[in-house]
Amino acid sequence: MLLWNDQKLINLIKYAPALTVCFFMIVINAVIIHDNQQKENESILSLREDVISRQKKEINQQVNQIINVIQFKNNLVLSQLKQLSKSRVDEAHSIAQSIFVNNPDKPKSDVIKMIINALRPIRFNDGRGYFFIFDMQGNNILHGLKPHLEGTSVWDAQDLRGTFILQEHINKIKRQQGEAFYHWWYQKPGYPATQEFEKVGFGKQFTPFNWFIGTGEYVADVENDVKATLLNWISEYDYGNHQRLFVIDKKGHSLANPITHNEHAFIERHEDTTQQMVKQLLSQVTTEGNLVEFDLSSQTEFALTPVEITYAKLFEPWGWIVGSHFNSHDFEAYLMSKQEALLLNNHEKLMKVLTLSIISTFLMVGGCLFASNLIANRFKKFKHRIEKDFTKLANSKATMKHMAMHDALTGLPNRMCLLDQINQDLKSAKKHHKKLALVLIDIDNFKKVNDIYGQSSGDELLKKLSQALAQSIEPIDTLARFGGDEFAFCFPNLDNNQQVHQKIALIQTILNKAYTVNNTEHMIKCSIGISMYPSDSQDPEGLIRKADIVLYKSKTNLNGSVTFFNAEVDAQVSYEYQLEEQLREALDNNEISVLYQPQINTRNVKIQSVEALARWNNPKLGSISPDVFINLAERTGLIIDIGLFIFRKACEDILATSPNGHGAINVSINISPKQLVDINFVESVTQIVSEVGIDIHRITLEITENLVLQDLKMTAIILNELKALKFGISLDDFGTGYSSLSYLNELPITEIKIDRCFINNINSSKQSNALVKAIFAISEAYNISVVAEGVEEKRQFLTLKSYRCDLIQGYYFDKPLTVEQLQQKYFTPEFASHG
Repeated sequence: MLLWNDQKLINLIKYAPALTVCFFMIVINAVIIHDNQQKENESILSLREDVISRQKKEINQQVNQIINVIQFKNNLVLSQLKQLSKSRVDEAHSIAQSIFVNNPDKPKSDVIKMIINALRPIRFNDGRGYFFIFDMQGNNILHGLKPHLEGTSVWDAQDLRGTFILQEHINKIKRQQGEAFYHWWYQKPGYPATQEFEKVGFGKQFTPFNWFIGTGEYVADVENDVKATLLNWISEYDYGNHQRLFVIDKKGHSLANPITHNEHAFIERHEDTTQQMVKQLLSQVTTEGNLVEFDLSSQTEFALTPVEITYAKLFEPWGWIVGSHFNSHDFEAYLMSKQEALLLNNHEKLMKVLTLSIISTFLMVGGCLFASNLIANRFKKFKHRIEKDFTKLANSKATMKHMAMHDALTGLPNRMCLLDQINQDLKSAKKHHKKLALVLIDIDNFKKVNDIYGQSSGDELLKKLSQALAQSIEPIDTLARFGGDEFAFCFPNLDNNQQVHQKIALIQTILNKAYTVNNTEHMIKCSIGISMYPSDSQDPEGLIRKADIVLYKSKTNLNGSVTFFNAEVDAQVSYEYQLEEQLREALDNNEISVLYQPQINTRNVKIQSVEALARWNNPKLGSISPDVFINLAERTGLIIDIGLFIFRKACEDILATSPNGHGAINVSINISPKQLVDINFVESVTQIVSEVGIDIHRITLEITENLVLQDLKMTAIILNELKALKFGISLDDFGTGYSSLSYLNELPITEIKIDRCFINNINSSKQSNALVKAIFAISEAYNISVVAEGVEEKRQFLTLKSYRCDLIQGYYFDKPLTVEQLQQKYFTPEFASHG
């Protein structure tokens, strides 16, 4: 039976392809013939549509071109009016100046009369334009239109809006160096006295007589001139053989009748139809432009109904409707010739395709027969090989699937396998209304094992941990290696959170003990983060993400603890994320500012220096504590740019407040650890000092002990380089670290700042008082200046003064000030006289 089936399969391979090719080629040829006939019919219909579509685009472009010209001209009305007014006034001013200069010996009254007589008859703008002259007290000297106003004062003249026309114009001329444009409202001849029209004019001061010469023009008159010019241009423009351009107002009255080469006789014969089209057009036209089609079937005997197509657009400022229209009947002869050519071309293409199809069929059938016989012979050879390799393939597939879904080191399921299992468990939990817990475990300080004992020891320890953890879970649970030293558990089918606590307690029992690897015992502790379905998330990625969040919190804040995800953690993470996002834009948005707290010399009780303190005020988050945003800037690397901004700002502000020279105050600027170890730090700060121009010895760089602890050797090299450049070096929070004294031998310190915790208790604690005295003794031995910060009481100040403290900083003297407050309080003449 099997041999008979194989033989039938071989015969099928030999002849089926050739028969299939024949069948499909016959079907394809039939489809081609049918499709060609259908395309002919569609092409005839689409040809007409294409021609009309192109014509629609042309009238659209024509109308938009005209509207753009109208818009452009309309926008130029005001500037054109201003330019014309200024040109005329400049001309009149030149005439008056020439008369004045060329008649130095004549009396002033004669010169005035000559100027008036020269300017009075001048008219322009089709006779509408004239000159007027006023003195700067509002008395009329010349009025080309109303001579009866000459010699009178119109200083208090007002328009209907209550504006003092002449007063405002004169004030503008005075403010703008003797000449100014002016807008006002004024009566127009031929219109009621209660109706005023906008005028734009120009006035220019004639200094010899303290006059100003001016002229003005109604905006509406200039606009009407522009309209007339445009309508004349539109009427004379050639818009082609088939289109007719028109301009009408909102009532349908024609404003322009362009000359065309080919009148639409059909439409012209039907006046009623034209009126209907205009009425329909007025009801539909908008400022965006509209295409309106008019069906003329009731007016024609043609087989194809002609259509009158119009594109029109409303220019609202003038109430103009600009449009262009054409009749589809104009293209019938052109369409007929195109249809005949199209049918002939389609027939020729069809014959070519059919010929090629028949030839291709014979070639493909022959090729198929040859290839089929070749394949049938090879089939017999491959059949045995396929059967032999199939078993190997199935085994390899199983092995590869296991490798893809499991960790190579521990043999545990990997992240991909875990996600797949969580998906399955979530479906079951939703169906049976159960809970599910996703637990992430991170081995605390595991990196030290690799660093101290080597990678192989770390791997061996992970194997032992995975074996121990695998024995602790139930068959329904899933354990996976999540990556590195992290493991993940999926606990499905839970009824309450207490079950999770029981499972976690068992895991902690297994992990929190000693494991021996290569004769070395390792005490293991772990941090655990837990998220729950359905309270925390409904999907695997959400559960993993939230468990990872609380795991991070567990390691950061509560090393070796168990933390469940909750709303408080979610809110804190969201706030920290938002805080970081806002901080990244803080410099660009000018949200970082610098305050300055004075440091007072105890000998003369005068300001000697200031400490620059960064502040951040965000529109969304409000004022952020420096401890918060400085630490965040450290973690994200933003401290480099923020630190350089504060450094530059402090240098600029202090130099502007107290220029270089004798008695100039100094400035202390805090430097973060990441700033100091940045390879470009020294070059950057020296470049800023050079660009700002402040003396470098006025700047003290404040460092803290945590900066020194990172790399004492490298820190010493950098600080010595800065000291050689004449920067001062201050050690902040002195006395709070266990190595503070040793740094005085290792580092080029020029100043120490006593931490406020000692100053607070200097008068109430003998230990604090003794320690402060010791610090002063040490500073005297090392020839180092001392700054006491946090001084808030007079007793503290007097005690520190008696100990010969160099500088005092604290609220007893002043809080941190803006640079403006600093300048006003300490660098005004009043302060200098009492300081």
